[in-house]
Parts: sequence; C-alpha cells; structure tokens
Amino acid sequence: MQPRPPVVLERLRRKVLGPLFDRLGYDLVPAAPDWSHRPTSPREVERLLDAAARALEADLHAAGLAPREDIRALCETFWELIPTAPVRQRRGGSGFNGALQLYVAMRVLRPGFVVESGVFRGLTTWVIRQACPEVRLFCHDPDLSGLQYRDPEARYSRQDWSYADWSMLDPADTVAFFDDHVSQARRVVEAHVRGLTRLLFDDDAAAHRIHAHGGPAHPTIAMITALDGAPEPIRWTRNGRPFEQPAGDAEAQQAADLIARSHAFDDMHRATGYSPARLTYVELHGGGS
Repeated sequence: MQPRPPVVLERLRRKVLGPLFDRLGYDLVPAAPDWSHRPTSPREVERLLDAAARALEADLHAAGLAPREDIRALCETFWELIPTAPVRQRRGGSGFNGALQLYVAMRVLRPGFVVESGVFRGLTTWVIRQACPEVRLFCHDPDLSGLQYRDPEARYSRQDWSYADWSMLDPADTVAFFDDHVSQARRVVEAHVRGLTRLLFDDDAAAHRIHAHGGPAHPTIAMITALDGAPEPIRWTRNGRPFEQPAGDAEAQQAADLIARSHAFDDMHRATGYSPARLTYVELHGGGS
C-alpha cells in the first residue's frame, strides 16, 4: 500500500495550509492515488471485483475483442498489483478504473509493440509493462521532467510521435495509446497512414460533456463518430476560457471515414466507486501510405 503522509505534515495541511488555500479558492489535498482508499473486508472486495469484471466483459464484447484469459482473474491480479505502483498522483493521469481498463485491454490485445503518446508521470507506462512484460514500448511526451516511473526498456522521446521513424514496427502487432490532449481526429489519420489499426484513447468526451473534463483534445472520438452534417459548431467554456469545435471539420470527417469500429468503455464508477475512466477502443480500416 502507498505510505501515509507524515502526521506532522498532515496536521499542518489541515490546520494551516488547507484553510489558507481555501481562502484563495484552491483545494490542497495529499497526492494520494484513489486506490489507496479501498475496501478491506473480503465480501466487499469480492463484490467490487465481480462488478468490475462484468463491466469489462461487456465492454470487450461490445468492442469486438475476444479475451483468452479469465477477466475476473485479471481483475484480482490487478487489485493486488496496483498498490505497488511507483507513481503517486491524485490530479491528472489515470486513477484505478482507467489503469484497470488499460491493463485488461493490453492483456487482451497482446501487442508486441506499444506507442504511448502522453506519459505524464509514468503510471500508464508502468501499467502497460505489467500487462505486457515483453512488449517493445515507445513513450512520447514533450515534457518528461515529471516522471516518477521510467521504464528501463522503453524508448523515450520529447518529439511528437508523428515525426518519429516507425520502420521497425509491425503495424499488425502494434497498439497506439493516446493520452496527449491532441486532436483525436489527427491521431486517427496519423495512425492510419502508418498502417496501425488498433488504437486506445483516453479523455474521449462526448460533446455535451466536454465542458466537465480538464482540457481534453477535440474533436474527440465521440464527436467524430457522431458527425451528422449539422452546420452548428460546438462551443463551451472551461475555467472562463471559450472553446469551439468548428462545423464541417474536414479532418474530423476524414477520421470518421477511417474508423471501422469504436467503443467507449463504461466509466466503472458504479462498479468500483473510483473516479470515472474515459478509455475508448478504436479499430481502423486497413491503413498505410
């Protein structure tokens, strides 16, 4: 389990720093991941894992993915594994649900190569490595200074993945995972040009819910697959800043034509009580330049 913060620091946070930040309009909370809070009675653990497995089985079926392992057993393995994660994060990145979905998806997809665009502190890199110990992993992020986990076997780059040389990849044996706050339409087109057909996206928010997310890329997969030719742009505000997704976006339409299947996984909050996940699996028509 993650260690508890020192008692003196916790008292200082509650009695002095917390009230000060509250007056300034901010919340000051420990950097404890959500999985550090968990049921401990065997009956409740079983119920949580059963519910998580049912949700994942339904999502895998809807995504057209056929697992070769027992999903309930994978959930139990992950339950024992996640407290050992070397990354402590509360804001941003994946929580328990997102990490569980990624772990199970990677176990089912069984790639030989993974391209990860958007690394943050390294939790998802660690999850991918736990799921696929032998995978060749390529991690891209413009800022790697905040890493808490650096995979010793992965190749890291601050260069955008679209500028890298991928001649060593076997496209049929590759999964690309995008959590990089870049237009998901652009990522679909880039992946298709490189012959990739199996993609995972985080932060796939529907148009009517995008305002509640912390700055996701747009258009999202949900927006792309919901194109109906309506001329009205999508507008919203976030922290007082206006955003707009134009109507008639040519790249979004191109991406829509490339997608053979997509499925947004259940957020799993009802199953586990943890913060909602936002993972989407996308399968493309055969690509290549």
